[in-house]
Amino acid sequence: MSKSVRIKGMKQFVRNVQRKAPQLEKAIDQEIKLSSLRVEKGSKKMASWDTGWMSNNIYASVVGLMQAEVISPAEYSIFVEMGTRYMFAQPFLFPALQTDWPLLQKRLTKLVRG
Repeated sequence: MSKSVRIKGMKQFVRNVQRKAPQLEKAIDQEIKLSSLRVEKGSKKMASWDTGWMSNNIYASVVGLMQAEVISPAEYSIFVEMGTRYMFAQPFLFPALQTDWPLLQKRLTKLVRG
């Protein structure tokens, strides 16, 4: 399943972080990793469960510095998340992200402001 979320102002945020100490960059990287694990856990809880294959195979991975992704490899995940013309959507990834977003913002703000 592939659905991306773009965050407005992220490039400027990254530039500001890179101007500051390398310790800050590492701390932010760690917060993003922790956030991806929380989103993974939340999406596993919210995923519809029939055989359990989809929810058991959702995982978070680090893509690069200050980048992580949460993946649901089941081919039908996108149809569950978005719905079809025959089935209502049963979102699990995006709501998990929305739930964690305020906490991530709060923690990143606290790190950057010191």
